[in-house]
Amino acid sequence: MKKEVIFYSGFSMEPPEQVELLENNKGKVLTESFDGDIVDVPDYKILSFWDRIEEIGVWKWSKKYPVKEPELQQMTDGYTWELKLRDRNGRTKYCSGYMSFPRKFKDLIRELNNLFGSNIRI
Repeated sequence: MKKEVIFYSGFSMEPPEQVELLENNKGKVLTESFDGDIVDVPDYKILSFWDRIEEIGVWKWSKKYPVKEPELQQMTDGYTWELKLRDRNGRTKYCSGYMSFPRKFKDLIRELNNLFGSNIRI
């Protein structure tokens, strides 16, 4: 079994919001109300998360959003995000964006919040 990776980070002017799956079914949550708290993430929740990722279509998402590079990118006050996934079969997905999101992005955020008990907002 491959080492699973579930990592999400997003930020604008606020402090960054970040969730990450650690070893032994632990998760690290860094949001406004969680300051790097370690939480338990039951195995059934992780398996259910992977099912939902499949349903949402995350594996088909592009690497970068917006897909076309803007003329000049100002990293001032927009929302920047990054997602890294690797499931138990070794399937991986890395994507990131700036003020642009794939379809069903909010579904992904909802699933991450369900998994980690976090309250990421975009």
